[in-house]
Amino acid sequence: MTLISQSIIMSIQALVKQQLELSELNTMTDAVELFARLASRSGCSVRLHCSVPMWSPFSDTCHDLHELNDLRSKSLCFIHNLLESLHSNGISASYRLAPSNSPLCFICAFPTELSVPTLRSATVEILQKAKINARQKVLLADLEHGPALIIS
Repeated sequence: MTLISQSIIMSIQALVKQQLELSELNTMTDAVELFARLASRSGCSVRLHCSVPMWSPFSDTCHDLHELNDLRSKSLCFIHNLLESLHSNGISASYRLAPSNSPLCFICAFPTELSVPTLRSATVEILQKAKINARQKVLLADLEHGPALIIS
């Protein structure tokens, strides 16, 4: 087993044991600054996994397709601003957009060497279990492997 494989297994185990604590942020600008600062702790290269809402049944956070489209637009603008912030701080960053049927947008930062499907899936699953019932919220979780953001 390679050192990277062991790191991935340990990260997944730590993630499952970790208590999810969410901090509400006031604005998207605050979220960009704090998320970029937390993501830069992992080193000089990060990979963003972004679950972008494409369709969702009726929920407390998204009542119709117009609201879903607004959320998708807001999240894509956030991702663009986050990448600019990371690059301006000397952090090499790439991203991956994944369509989602959730009424929420999830953005997770991983060190490039830990950006594997199993860890990404485990992270999104943990975030989806958080019961978010409010609209227009930006919530931050500082996870073992890096920060994660929920946009409603």
